[in-house]
Amino acid sequence: MNDQTASAVGLEIRAISADDAFPLRRHHLRPGLPPEASRYAGDDHPAAFHLGAFSGDEELVGVVSFFPGTEQGEVETAVYQLQGMVTRPTMRNASIGTRLVQEGITRLIAMGVVRVWCDGRTPARSFYERLGFHSVGEEFVTPATGPHYRFVRDLA
Repeated sequence: MNDQTASAVGLEIRAISADDAFPLRRHHLRPGLPPEASRYAGDDHPAAFHLGAFSGDEELVGVVSFFPGTEQGEVETAVYQLQGMVTRPTMRNASIGTRLVQEGITRLIAMGVVRVWCDGRTPARSFYERLGFHSVGEEFVTPATGPHYRFVRDLA
């Protein structure tokens, strides 16, 4: 599938709940792990938001979440973390992830957020770089999900 196909199916990005995001996270982002591994501490924070990409037939095909907090774990509403981004495997390479992140960044800028960061999987490095993020520090490995880099993008 390509960008034209994603547009043809009437892709729409809109706000969803953390509970709406959970099934895609669980089945496609963290398969084989206990269900609670797909719930994040920031999911229910009052300033958190979650976005979903819906196909023309209203199927949820991608999700992403944004939580207030610095890279050091401090809750800071001028800095947000991107987490839990996943696209249904049959819909990958259709710019759905790009559209989800771009919509999130648009909302963050409107909120006055100055920086967004994430711990992204190493194979997704070029994806984050295309979106204006840069890696900081060395590659690291998380036991359940493999090699990652920390990515940061300044918004102000």
